[in-house]
Amino acid sequence: MARPRSRHQRERRARFWKGLFKFVVFLGLIGATAYYAYEAGTRLSAQEIADLKSEITRLSESEQAQLTRSQELESLLTEARQTAEDYRLRYEEVAPAAVQEVLSEVREKMNEGLSADRLAFVVSQAHPPRECSDTETRRFIAKTENYDGANTWVRFDDAITVSGTGAAANEGREQWFDPAEPVTMTFTPLGEDAQTVQGELPLQHSMVFKGKEYRFTAAPGSRGFIEVTADWCDYSAG
Repeated sequence: MARPRSRHQRERRARFWKGLFKFVVFLGLIGATAYYAYEAGTRLSAQEIADLKSEITRLSESEQAQLTRSQELESLLTEARQTAEDYRLRYEEVAPAAVQEVLSEVREKMNEGLSADRLAFVVSQAHPPRECSDTETRRFIAKTENYDGANTWVRFDDAITVSGTGAAANEGREQWFDPAEPVTMTFTPLGEDAQTVQGELPLQHSMVFKGKEYRFTAAPGSRGFIEVTADWCDYSAG
């Protein structure tokens, strides 16, 4: 009976060691898998941490660069304002009060919307006082395709003859001109070629003749008439 028990024990012992071996192999596989996962996760985490540190460094450098540039621009703006203020103070110290008053008026007009070009034109047209005539107003009948008779011109200062031509009113059926249509104004200096101006009334024209500057304004008068207002001054090129 002793031999069978010994065989049975051997079989049990063999099954035990075989099971233990399988268990150890299983644990080894689990351990290897866990180790691989740990190593992979560690490497991934390390890379992410490195990327984040790099991004933080980049953003910090960019923010510092922007801060530096902002400070530089602020410094330049402060310097520009100070320079402008210095020039203003220097100007006020030396500029005559009358000039300052004129510039103040100019700034006010520009603030109201008047352009610098228009102000410059007005200033350029200003001249010292000159000997000028009184304003005269005369009228004449405008010529049309239906009328070319008497009283179709006027003369100023015995030097400049003024006439005008327009379109007949009522779609060309009347003798008198239509003041809503364009006209042609003719200004003829004595002994010289005529000058013409075209457009809708009122029209303005100026010319220089024998040392005088003549200024004209033509506007509609009573039916069929054009009224011309004129004055003239001693001419000065400056």
